[in-house]
Amino acid sequence: MTDPYGIIDLAALKQPAGDPVGTGAAAGSPAAHEVAVTEQGLEQLITDSQQIATLMLVTSSRVPGGDDFLAALRRGVDAQGGALRLAIVDADGQQRVAAALRVQQLPTLLLLLQGQLQPIVQSVLPESEIEPLLTQIVDLARQQGMDVSGAGAPEQDPAAEEPLPPLIAEAYAAIERGDLDAAVDAYRRQLQETPADAEAKAGLATVSLMRRTQDIEPGAAREAAAQRPADLPAQLLVADLDMLGGHVEDAFGRLLDQLRGADAETKDTVRTRLLELFEVAGPADPRVAPARRRMANLLF
Repeated sequence: MTDPYGIIDLAALKQPAGDPVGTGAAAGSPAAHEVAVTEQGLEQLITDSQQIATLMLVTSSRVPGGDDFLAALRRGVDAQGGALRLAIVDADGQQRVAAALRVQQLPTLLLLLQGQLQPIVQSVLPESEIEPLLTQIVDLARQQGMDVSGAGAPEQDPAAEEPLPPLIAEAYAAIERGDLDAAVDAYRRQLQETPADAEAKAGLATVSLMRRTQDIEPGAAREAAAQRPADLPAQLLVADLDMLGGHVEDAFGRLLDQLRGADAETKDTVRTRLLELFEVAGPADPRVAPARRRMANLLF
């Protein structure tokens, strides 16, 4: 297995489990040993990895060949009879998770084992390579003293599920069908009802980011920003692309650089965008607090 980043510490992502991971297979999936990953359920997923090795696939419906890759992984994981689990991160619907995992391209396949995350590959694997990879992972789990018989897989209690607030569920459904305008509207209505709803704030910021970068050609956008460093809309767009691709520090740094010597209107625009991207990253992200401090110094 390749190791482009080394071990990733997931501690900063842990949240109180309010939207449990592991309440069943991902939407549209028949897989018996599969869960859909959400930010709120990461703590349970990390806890479960003490008992069962977990393959984490960060992907999107936009990935060429991604559906076939996912189907092959599902078949391979099911064939292991419960010795390991497949966890799916929808990079479009769970951008804060994908960004925190430092995903640079899709699909990315990682191994979550005993609370630690190890990158495996950042591409679609041929089906012929999947079975040997899964066998290697099961062997590694066995060497770590884990039960790979399938009996150690954590049981899920359907009664423990908490229904999502109706407007949050409406936003999720809109994202699933690609209707970002409807998702934004649902999150805004949720915030009108409960202005302090952290999930709605983060969701609105994330979907707004998705909407701003929809149909953008990244190469052309980056070239325009490089040629016109004083063009604020061009810099804002590339910061969004950086954030979307998981380059959080680059996104923050680009915008913070725009604050030096800026007029009041520019400062207000950049400040607003930075606050949105802070929401996307999440308050637990260790890169947010230093960026906030630098923003305050540059503004005042």
